[in-house]
Amino acid sequence: MLVLLAFNVIRRAFMRHVQERGTEISAADTAGWLLFFGLAFLAAAVLGVLNLSKFLNLAFCSTLLVFGVAALVGAFVIGRR
Repeated sequence: MLVLLAFNVIRRAFMRHVQERGTEISAADTAGWLLFFGLAFLAAAVLGVLNLSKFLNLAFCSTLLVFGVAALVGAFVIGRR
């Protein structure tokens, strides 16, 4: 839970940074949410890989990893508009 709160703080700071660079508010908001979900997916994948038998299986962790990386790439591409 604390990790998600930290990711939310990072999301808001990233949104402000992107807006200061001249990006539209809606694009900055989308980039911020993509960053949040990307970080959350990567955190879940790392948690699952650390203890595969208790949390998740490898197929699910790799899917989370792929979606996390895709969301991070999307956040930085949208943030550069």
